[in-house]
Amino acid sequence: MARVIRLPDRGRLIVCTDLQGCMRDYRRIVEVFHAACEAHDGDAHLLFTGDLIHGPHLDHDDWPDFLGEYYRDASGEVVEAVADLAARNPGRIHALVGNHEHGHIGGPHTAKFAADEVALLEELLGPVRTERMKEIIGGFALAAVAPNGAVFTHGAPAAMIDSIKDVEGCDLQAFTGGSPLDILDTPVLGPILWARSAEPEIARRFCRAMGGTIAIYGHDVIPEGFERIGDEQMVVSTSFGVFDSNKVYLSLDLAARYRSVWDLRVGREILPLYPDKAPRSLGGKVPD
Repeated sequence: MARVIRLPDRGRLIVCTDLQGCMRDYRRIVEVFHAACEAHDGDAHLLFTGDLIHGPHLDHDDWPDFLGEYYRDASGEVVEAVADLAARNPGRIHALVGNHEHGHIGGPHTAKFAADEVALLEELLGPVRTERMKEIIGGFALAAVAPNGAVFTHGAPAAMIDSIKDVEGCDLQAFTGGSPLDILDTPVLGPILWARSAEPEIARRFCRAMGGTIAIYGHDVIPEGFERIGDEQMVVSTSFGVFDSNKVYLSLDLAARYRSVWDLRVGREILPLYPDKAPRSLGGKVPD
């Protein structure tokens, strides 16, 4: 199984991070993808950077403000919808493994909203749908690269690698510990899935080894929607933990060349998921 997605050198790429079971935001990013296809004569791609699953199981009255907009977790349905969308759009829908998906195929079990989110989701899905979900997740990659210089991972680009082959050869079953605290000690795999930050020199080394210039990832929640870190790192929050007004996605020109994350501009490459709710500072229509 290929662990690195190699994107083409033309067309449009829509990038979505961390849905964590939010079907409403999934449907919206699919609308964005279809609009990109229409605008670019069908030449568009959609990349999910991991953590499609494991949202909160809370009633509306118990929902804390820091989690952003309320939604009911639909993790199983989201994974199945991504697989169906990929089947209808061969070669144009791509997904990376997040730390939450990894728990179902050999990684440590996460415990953000339940004592064991892996066990809870598999119990809710039942054996048949669980096996289908594992099959789908097993086909996800660890990273994606584009000729325009962009490198995509779930977590921060903190893995110490010498070449892209280190990621291509990475074994998703390499983790042998028992706790999420142990996985960061697993070379390559641990940092790619769990790191929240990377020192600038390590991020630059990672990008060079992957053949790129900038790293784009999710994993962490950025309440403002995105954050640039130095010249080579950008964290994007499309869905989870962010209010609709600040949710953003990326729309990248695969034929361009991005040498710095400062080449990604609000209103051009950085776009609001819900333009009617977003302030003008994020390219939306609502006054600041």
